[in-house]
This record gives sequence, structure tokens and C-alpha cells, in this order.
Amino acid sequence: MDELLEGLKRLKLRQTRDHVDEYCQLAATRDMNFREFLKLIVMEEVAAREETQRAKRLRAARIPVPKSLADFDWAFQPSLPKREILELHSLRFVDQHENVILLGPPGLGKTHIASALAYEAAVQGKEVMFTTAQELVDRCYAAMADGTVKQVLRAWSKLDLLVIDELGYIPMDNTAGNHLFQVVSAAYERQSLIVTSNRSFQDWGALFPNPSLASATLDRLLHHAYVYTFSGESYRLKGGTESSV
Repeated sequence: MDELLEGLKRLKLRQTRDHVDEYCQLAATRDMNFREFLKLIVMEEVAAREETQRAKRLRAARIPVPKSLADFDWAFQPSLPKREILELHSLRFVDQHENVILLGPPGLGKTHIASALAYEAAVQGKEVMFTTAQELVDRCYAAMADGTVKQVLRAWSKLDLLVIDELGYIPMDNTAGNHLFQVVSAAYERQSLIVTSNRSFQDWGALFPNPSLASATLDRLLHHAYVYTFSGESYRLKGGTESSV
């Protein structure tokens, strides 16, 4: 048995190694033949590895609070096209490199929907990262300091889905605006973006250091995009338990 465990360790079959006695007992109880026993081991190993990879993707996605569309209060946002947004849950927009833009004041559920789509994408095997606009800008400045801007932008461009939350709360200087444009430009027709913002598109000119940069960013962002506008009073101000923005 020691040789068996050592062999399983060398082959990195951790699930089988940890449960080998249990599997042997199950095989004896069910009177499995060799093929059935081998299938049991392989399927258990595959399931364990898939779960490990799923957990790894979720950690890498950095979703602050995992959400589900099943928990979204549609009655609070009756003007939203529920069927269309539920269709986004199929993730076809990710496969087709399309974007989702969620606009409206704070506290209306934009981050909830963005988080739910990001979570589902990570669970379904997509490479995802969730970040606020400020965190994205701060990361770019840090990369400038250590000379790794190209590497950081290249890593982001390899994602299937990048979520940029809370765009518009803080105006950007020329450097930050250029970095955001580079992110959007690199994603154009190659990956999907979800962007939430408290500003209407007409106000985006005030976020960027110059109107032409705002226009170029919007042009690429909106070319293949689903746009949804939220309205009403903040869920939190109404005493709800919704923690999203």
C-alpha cells in the first residue's frame, strides 16, 4: 500500500490517494469489475480537479461578494428587461466578445448584476477579473512605478471577461484616461467587458482629460454592447438589504 500511495503522489492523483481505502471498500461492496473500478477513480479525480480549478478561478476573479440573478429584486427595477438580462446569464455575450454597460445612480443593483454575471462566467470556466475603476487605475500607476505596464495590460487582455465597476466616481487624469482607453481598445472584439457607471454617456467627457479620448473609448465600448439604464431611489436608502451599487 505504501508503494501505491507513493505512486499516486508522484502522479499527483491527490483525490485518489486521499480516498484510496474508501474506493477499494466501495468496489468490494458493489462487486465492481476492474473497468468499473477504474472508471470510479477517474471520474472522482476529474470532479475533484474541476472543483479545484473552479475555486482557483473564483479566487482570481476577486468578486467582492458573489451574487446570483436569482436573488435580484426585479420588482425594485421593473423597467429593466428581465428576459434580456437573464439571457446574458447564458454567457453568449462572452463567447461573442460583446460588452455589457450598466448605468444609473448608486444603490440600484448594477454591481449585483455585474457580480452575478462574473460569478457565473468563472464557474463556467471563463477567466474573469472584477475590479473597480479606481483599483484598475491604481494598478496601472503601480505598474508604471515598477516598469510592468505592458505585462499588466497583456495579462488583462487574456481574460475572457473583465468587470470594471464604479466608473465615474473619480475623474481621471491624462495618464489614467489613456490606460483605460488601452484596456478598452485591447478588449475590442477580443474579449468582453462589463462596465458599471453612475454617469450617463453624455457626462463621460467630464471623466476624461479630453473629449476625443472619451469619444474613442465609448466608440469601442459601445460597438458591440448591451446597455441598460437603472433608475429610482437607492435600495439601501429604502432600507433594503441589497449591498450592491
